[in-house]
Amino acid sequence: MPAWAKAEMQRMVGTWLADNSAYQSTDEPIDAYGMEWQWGIGEQSLTGRLYGLRDGAEIGTFWEFRQFWHPGENQLLLYQFGANGTVGWGPLRQTAEKENEMIQTFVGPDGHSSQVGHRTVFTSADEHVGSSFTVDADGTWTENRSYTWRRVQQ
Repeated sequence: MPAWAKAEMQRMVGTWLADNSAYQSTDEPIDAYGMEWQWGIGEQSLTGRLYGLRDGAEIGTFWEFRQFWHPGENQLLLYQFGANGTVGWGPLRQTAEKENEMIQTFVGPDGHSSQVGHRTVFTSADEHVGSSFTVDADGTWTENRSYTWRRVQQ
């Protein structure tokens, strides 16, 4: 595994919280989102999850993640599995020091697929901004949401 990929994974290990007040609604009554990342066996992969919080209490896991360096494909891959049966996958690449980008393909239980882009910028060791985008067939990225994630000290 190249040093940049190991550094990307090392930065993510821990628990992160992001305020959801900008997107909160009756359909999405979530106050905040949390992400937890931990090393897999031999520190060669990460396992993670995305969950919701309401009134300070966890209300459920929405996504589970697995990130790893694929030596045959020579790239850092992220797979994610949704509570509704949706599966997403794609390569993560470093675009600058402490910045990365990923285009994932998501396939829902009905077989419909779409592409989603993600860009992450680490502003410090304990904070990063993650933005998601719809990626059109022509390659155009349209921003959906942006969250500031803060590491929770444990």
